[in-house]
Amino acid sequence: MRSQYLRDPEFRPRRLPVTESLSPIRVGVDVGGTFTKAVAIPGNSHTLAGRSVTLTTHAAESGVSAGVATVLTDLLDQLGPAKSRVELVAYSTTIAMNALLEGDVAKVGVVGIGTGSNARLARRRTSVGDIRLTQDRQLLTKHIFLDSGDLCDQEVDLALDKFVAAGCVSLAVSGAFSVDDAEAEKMVVARARERGIPACAGHELTGAYGLETRTVSAAINASILPLVESTAAIVAESLESAGIDVPLLVLKGDGGAMSIDSFRNAPSFTIGSGPAAGVAAAVHQLGVTDALIVECGGTSSNISIVKRGRAALRTLRVMERPTAIRTVDSWVVGAAGGSMGQLRRRGFAETGPRSAHVSNLPYACFASVHELAGAELELIAPRDGDPETYATLHTDQRRWAVTATCAATALGLSGAAGDQAAAAAAFELVAKRIRRSPERAARELLDRAVDRIARVVDEAAKAHDFPADVPVVALGGAGPILVPEVARQLGRPLVVPDNPEVLSSIGAALSLIRAEVVRSATGGSERRVATRSAQQACVEAGAAPHTVTVETLFDHETSLIRAVATGAVALQSGISGRPRASGELRLAAAASALRRDEDDLEMVTETDFYRVYSGNGKGGCAVVDGGGTVPLAEDAKCVLHGNVESLIEQLGSAVAAQSVNLGLAELAPRVVLVRGPNIIDLSDARSASDILSAAREELAGHEGEAVAVVWS
Repeated sequence: MRSQYLRDPEFRPRRLPVTESLSPIRVGVDVGGTFTKAVAIPGNSHTLAGRSVTLTTHAAESGVSAGVATVLTDLLDQLGPAKSRVELVAYSTTIAMNALLEGDVAKVGVVGIGTGSNARLARRRTSVGDIRLTQDRQLLTKHIFLDSGDLCDQEVDLALDKFVAAGCVSLAVSGAFSVDDAEAEKMVVARARERGIPACAGHELTGAYGLETRTVSAAINASILPLVESTAAIVAESLESAGIDVPLLVLKGDGGAMSIDSFRNAPSFTIGSGPAAGVAAAVHQLGVTDALIVECGGTSSNISIVKRGRAALRTLRVMERPTAIRTVDSWVVGAAGGSMGQLRRRGFAETGPRSAHVSNLPYACFASVHELAGAELELIAPRDGDPETYATLHTDQRRWAVTATCAATALGLSGAAGDQAAAAAAFELVAKRIRRSPERAARELLDRAVDRIARVVDEAAKAHDFPADVPVVALGGAGPILVPEVARQLGRPLVVPDNPEVLSSIGAALSLIRAEVVRSATGGSERRVATRSAQQACVEAGAAPHTVTVETLFDHETSLIRAVATGAVALQSGISGRPRASGELRLAAAASALRRDEDDLEMVTETDFYRVYSGNGKGGCAVVDGGGTVPLAEDAKCVLHGNVESLIEQLGSAVAAQSVNLGLAELAPRVVLVRGPNIIDLSDARSASDILSAAREELAGHEGEAVAVVWS
């Protein structure tokens, strides 16, 4: 289906006040399963200087990136001369999650690597088989094991030939202990990329041990590599053609940021970035403390959690298989505004998971009564493997899907934007088939979608012990239609913000932060200085320290070191636009997080990025950044601090004292390090010696104060 431009005819970019008319402009782009949206926001406001919406271009030759190019080009045209003030383009997407949800993924070749005494176990751990994505969808894999002891180009090429012959489109490479030595993984990935095969390696996605988890994570990442292969290039071309030379940042599923080059190699990190953008906008704009954020698009609905003013995070599990992918705690439902009704003899048995847009069909409610004249009801299987139960209308010229939005339009619900007469005509045809009134048929289809969403919202609320007064927040194009029905069914308060259909784009635009530092290279410690300066500049610009990553580049022609730091505003209510917190506010934040009186806490130490509060060096411990965000709050046995040498010595004594010898095994305490802007959990270490080895490695080269928090 050709990309359809959907600008709101009632929207007019507002004339900006003088203070905003001179402000830098941020552009946020959000790619959903059905719609691709872009907004332009001046300064740090929530006002819109422009917006553009188009259908997500799944069927285009260049994929979804064609839609991104369309909205960017239109948005920049709307800005006119003001486009010269664009300072950053931020990108979020639900494409990766929707691909997993609908099973629209590539077949993946999995290369397992090991040698010597580890080979047998590595072969078994990397043979992960086909990975179930949903009850009836799976990611197909083919496994080949290579011995890294005598690995050569010819052996790798032979394996690649077998993968191609088996229909594998992309490659996941996972080796035993590759987090310590990744040379074999790098060799196979490089060889695959030379042959034009999208590939990724387990060590690129996580530095944690756990071979099977790394392999599953790499396979999932590889399965969506083809989806994003052209996106970076197309978006860059759109900006270049408009004369815009600005950074392009991608929102990660955990609310952090990544460069476009990192996005090319690790698209799985964007799983949940759409919900993360929605949560960012909700906590910043609405200031909610506890809330269930329900974003309903055209293909899927995402339920995310804000608890105690902060977004809840989790490690992604795919049908109970753990991965190394961190995302906002988002619960995904294959029911949304574009979900098609599955019709059986006695009525609608289900709504979704297949959507009209992914099925390349327009909604019946967006047709005219004239176009539907003479239409007939027909049940189809939109994609291979789908049941032949999805309701459509067809004439000699065209076919339309019967969707949840069509049902809401036929019932005259507030916010439904379709043609009510056309929607009513569609349900008259359905009603004849199932022998009931058109209104009852429409209500049945809508209720099936609402029921599916409400069940998951209720499950999420129970999982987080939310009482009945915690509201649901309606986001997404279908949010104002479906979420009020969900709130009514669950008896919860409802919040519908301004611009709910583009709020995720607003969240992306306001959340991501970038800072760049340049130093002349003279052979000394300039790289380390540049990295540290870029980290500090990014944090001073408003990024939460634990979200900051730094990439350094050396320009041989100019002998310059360029350090680029990217980060994100904390997913915490009221952070956006907030000045640096005073000492009193940071103490109050620590006391609130620990649920202690302020008088019971004291500041143990302060680093360049954090203050650490505790009860006399033991008991509750909270780490608070300069914006008042609390990334760590635990009931600690002890809090240690000092330079690297001193801290390692203190940690050795504390870990020895807190370890319990069980005879056949040792029960070591949990340890978290605070080093620069980074907070590093060493809980995977299984013994005192493992903890100290990991601590030495993490702290190597660090200058200044570092902190260790120890608890059972």
